[in-house]
Amino acid sequence: MTNETETNKPVVYLMRGLPSCGKSTKSKQLAGANGVICETDEYFYTEVGDDQKSYDYDASLIDVARNWNYDRFSRAVQDGVGFIVVDRGNGLNVESQRYALFAVEHGYRVELTEPDSEWWQEIKVLLRYKEETATILDRWAERLAKMNRQTHRTPAKTIRRWMSKWRSDLSVEQILRFQEPKG
Repeated sequence: MTNETETNKPVVYLMRGLPSCGKSTKSKQLAGANGVICETDEYFYTEVGDDQKSYDYDASLIDVARNWNYDRFSRAVQDGVGFIVVDRGNGLNVESQRYALFAVEHGYRVELTEPDSEWWQEIKVLLRYKEETATILDRWAERLAKMNRQTHRTPAKTIRRWMSKWRSDLSVEQILRFQEPKG
């Protein structure tokens, strides 16, 4: 249960979910008029290519894009923005931990949040039983890839790989305590 002091703190939302499941829509709702959305994909719209409406993904620039997004995030935290949404997959990894630790160190409350689209609610249940629902998840991966073909062009096999690694029980505490496997 969150105490009164916690509820008065500024918030960093770690948005998690799969492509085309409504992360960006939910991020806009959470950020509201005065919040900030930090999305690594934005780099490929605004910093690569000539057309800011075109997603110009270049795998060789992913580390640059991640650092660019983290810099935007850390500036927003240092500026005291009340609602910051980190719109990415946010799993159990060093990159998610980096965001969470910085936020906590600067007095922010960190919350994991997910889209609320109808299809995400269905997929989310299927992901709890991945082995039993593998065939259905394969079909969903194809559908999600098709849904995002016009924007991010994430292949179904990539989405399916992310599904296989999905942790339904992930918590902020686990992210904060994460230790990268040795070796």
